[in-house]
Amino acid sequence: MSREDYDKALRLGRKAFQEARNKGLSPYLRVMEEDTAGVDLDSEVSLGVMDIPLNKIVGTNGRARSLSFAQNFMPLLPYGTEFSGKWIALCDSHLEEGIRYPITAYEYLNKFYVEEGNKRVSVLKYYEAVKIPGTVTRLVPERNETLENKIYYEFLDFYKLSKINYVHFS
Repeated sequence: MSREDYDKALRLGRKAFQEARNKGLSPYLRVMEEDTAGVDLDSEVSLGVMDIPLNKIVGTNGRARSLSFAQNFMPLLPYGTEFSGKWIALCDSHLEEGIRYPITAYEYLNKFYVEEGNKRVSVLKYYEAVKIPGTVTRLVPERNETLENKIYYEFLDFYKLSKINYVHFS
């Protein structure tokens, strides 16, 4: 069954890749190093292990891993690669016993970037899961007058009181 799942996930990845290119967007995962380039950080805060909403995971920490996935975290590498073998084994494991180990991720502006566990995210997104456990480090930008920054600091005040991270502030 997992070979068929990989083939389907690969088709979903290639479709998302092509749709992004047609819109003039990057077809790969976002890269935290690029999204935070030139940003002055106020602090890094360890949030420990928490449930991360899968729809808030937007990318990966480094460029190299981002090239293996389309924007929707579906695989782009063909069947028969080491990557596909690991993805299929993880898929089998998920179906038999579930995903047991938390990923490692960074949170920046209430978006999450995976440091370790990209394939786990991919498999769970393929199965349309809602959340994944993760050990999270929050990167807090310095305060400034941009709307995005002001909204984020309002979210931080809300999070401090509620520990809820799945709402979107506008």
